[in-house]
Amino acid sequence: MISIYDYTVILTYGNAVFSIVGMYLALTQHIVEAVFCLMLSGICDMFDGIVANLKKRTKSEMNYGIQIDSLADLISFGLFPTVLGYAFGLTQSFYLPLFVFYILAALIRLAHYNVTEIERKEQSNGRREYYEGLPVTSSSALIPLLFFIATRFHISMLLVYPAALLIIGFLFISKVKIKKIDPRKLFFGSFIGALFALIIY
Repeated sequence: MISIYDYTVILTYGNAVFSIVGMYLALTQHIVEAVFCLMLSGICDMFDGIVANLKKRTKSEMNYGIQIDSLADLISFGLFPTVLGYAFGLTQSFYLPLFVFYILAALIRLAHYNVTEIERKEQSNGRREYYEGLPVTSSSALIPLLFFIATRFHISMLLVYPAALLIIGFLFISKVKIKKIDPRKLFFGSFIGALFALIIY
């Protein structure tokens, strides 16, 4: 078979699998389970780079890792949030331009990241310290947090979700610089956030 199937990409594939399962759950109205799948996709993405760096990879393997990671991210954090929106009730045709904008913004953000990351790796082996634009992975934390808060305070997602997608989409393609956070800190924050979500839900 073509491609790579070792441990360096297992979490990236897991990222995509959780989002595909999550989209099915969303479309069958298992919303809470779908939202948790989005969080699990984010956790997989959070640690896939660390796992991949455990092996000394060839240039081809590194470039494959960059490409497959972004393709998985487009499914999980570009397409999946719009499917969630449809499941939340944004089914009218006038929401279609919003979904198109959000997915396109995620696509542009990921393509920009790929180009700059490949160029950066050719010049230095150091780690990236800043992101340009909001990373698409952030939707795996922002959207579940919004969902659980809205549920807790009985706020309709029909009211808040369109604005959330619009704002997040604009931040994807903005030039704002965001400092890269240590994955261990992100994991701790995600764990606390999940506990908080379970408590308020």
